[in-house]
Amino acid sequence: MDGARRRRLYLFRHGAVDYIDGDGDWVPDPDVVELNARGRAQAQAMADLFAGVAVDRTVCSGLMRTRQTGAAILGDRPIELEDYPALEEIRAMNSAAPLDYDVTADVAFSHWRAADPDARFLGGENYAAFYARICRAIDSLLADESWHDLAVFAHGGTNAAALGYITGTGLSAFGLFDQATCCLNIVDFDIDAESGVIVRKTLRAMNITADDPVMRARHAGDMEMLAGLLQTPSR
Repeated sequence: MDGARRRRLYLFRHGAVDYIDGDGDWVPDPDVVELNARGRAQAQAMADLFAGVAVDRTVCSGLMRTRQTGAAILGDRPIELEDYPALEEIRAMNSAAPLDYDVTADVAFSHWRAADPDARFLGGENYAAFYARICRAIDSLLADESWHDLAVFAHGGTNAAALGYITGTGLSAFGLFDQATCCLNIVDFDIDAESGVIVRKTLRAMNITADDPVMRARHAGDMEMLAGLLQTPSR
């Protein structure tokens, strides 16, 4: 109404994967995990929900789980799914956890401490640095004026950081905003036509899931569920 150009972001999280093996240990390289059977079913359900929605640019983090999710949801749309590595997930520590590692304290509720000074994700990447990385990535995508409707296929932590940027909640978004696997968030940006400055950011919808829309089967966050899988007698 005031002459601003409204542009839409469809922000997805990838479908379900397995980060913990049958012995209760972290997989050797989480970067190469692929969608499991549940993740593939989630992506297909979301594809049905998203059918007919027009997008004119699509990007993913480049990690296999986001590429597989994006390819399934986009279906036969004649559009390239670009790799955008700046959107990769927050990094945990590279080495194995020590035997006295406090699973409950550092895994289950890690995201709730994101705003603490020098907070790190499972001993790895600094939350504040990661948040700044994702904010820069969103700004870079918005600087490209070629698209009107953008689909991004990313990660739980990536999406939380983006939602922190969009809502102004910052680092506290990591604990506040749940992101179920294969969920969708919808955000509108109103851009001043002359200056290119964002004048409004509107969160239209958040954490939409096609397979379990009322979260009937989701009573814990991902990090809490991971902590439960890791709590074996050997740890």
